[in-house]
Amino acid sequence: MMRSFVLGLLILCCCGCVSEYNLATNRQEMLLYGTEKEIKIGQAISYQLEKNYKLVPDRDVNERVQAILDRLEAVADRQDVVYTVRVLDEDEVNAVSLPGGYIYVFKGLLDKVENDDQLAGVIAHEIGHVTAKHAMKRLQASYGYTLLQILAVETGTAAVTQGVNALYLTAFLAYSKQDEFEADRLAVKYTRAAGYDPEGMIRVLEILREENAKELRPLNYFRTHPYPNERIAALNTRIRGHMDFRDYLNLIGSE
Repeated sequence: MMRSFVLGLLILCCCGCVSEYNLATNRQEMLLYGTEKEIKIGQAISYQLEKNYKLVPDRDVNERVQAILDRLEAVADRQDVVYTVRVLDEDEVNAVSLPGGYIYVFKGLLDKVENDDQLAGVIAHEIGHVTAKHAMKRLQASYGYTLLQILAVETGTAAVTQGVNALYLTAFLAYSKQDEFEADRLAVKYTRAAGYDPEGMIRVLEILREENAKELRPLNYFRTHPYPNERIAALNTRIRGHMDFRDYLNLIGSE
């Protein structure tokens, strides 16, 4: 009985697929959900995240990240979502994004960046994950989460909110190596178009590399950027047209 039920749900899910051309990835893509459902899922996870972590209320801090987001949003490949950015009051040196345009910067990272070019690179990278729909693609590839997605189709947002837990949140944030490189490529595109210096991203990755060398903190499952040396080399090649010799040495040393 259960096997037939699951099969029926999977068939229903496939019938609801949406095919679209993604300007960010330059590919025709097949997705289980359209933008409306993606936004609802993002809202549900955002709600859970903000239940567990305190937001920074400082007005100047929030106006700073919002001003940067506004410039980047204007040049992003996706204009079918409303992007939001919030600062989590945690010492973790990182940032994350959720489906539907929800972006979170950790205070620990905000305290480390030295200028707006670097912060813009961080936010642009997370926008890249949203425009490429990395989180949605990763989760729809998961069999267990496919059932949750189908349940959401049948019962609406409340079921999504109830069903999303730490396991699925981790799945959203555990981007692949290829996804990270693609988000970096898009971040270079968006920062340049918005008038920021994309080389700020390189310094941010150096900071992340330094932090990764330290003892893991309690929020280590938010470490969604595990390849700093390779990403720095790829960024140098994309931005400057060549890989630095130091990049080559770092790549050899990380093998």
